[in-house]
Amino acid sequence: MTLNEFKVVISKKNLIAFLCLFIVIEIGLIAMIIFSDYVLMGSVLAIVLLIIGLIAILSTVLFSVKVIGSTIKVRTRSGGQYEFNCSDIDEVICSKRDSVRYGPSFYITIMTKSQKLNLEGTMTGFQEMAGYILNKYENNEIRHTAVSENCKKMLIRYKNGDIFKKKK
Repeated sequence: MTLNEFKVVISKKNLIAFLCLFIVIEIGLIAMIIFSDYVLMGSVLAIVLLIIGLIAILSTVLFSVKVIGSTIKVRTRSGGQYEFNCSDIDEVICSKRDSVRYGPSFYITIMTKSQKLNLEGTMTGFQEMAGYILNKYENNEIRHTAVSENCKKMLIRYKNGDIFKKKK
């Protein structure tokens, strides 16, 4: 895929670990239903966990952003779809949130008149999207008022992968 054709998706690397843990807990709850006196409680917990687990898995698998030329097509975590042209972008916000436990998290928020798209630094294709926005900005396909100077600097760092490199 080229700079004008790529996808941004939620990373699936933690999905397998979640799925294994999910299956182990469900098996434990089924064993609780079969081998104990807590049939009702085990059944309710198993059903609630099943629903929550399926929602978590589906939202991870469903979300995607596909860029083809100047068109950005989005499938939301709930399965809804919309698309917009890069010239429709009203504002691009680059942000960083620090966490003592997990370290820094990086985000790009793309806003049009009717939609808001949030992208996280852990997503596959995040760097490509940063490069795409920069490219469209520099080619005047995205209004210069849509991207602040600070955001432009952060997009350059995102694109080059500077934020993802471990400090020595």
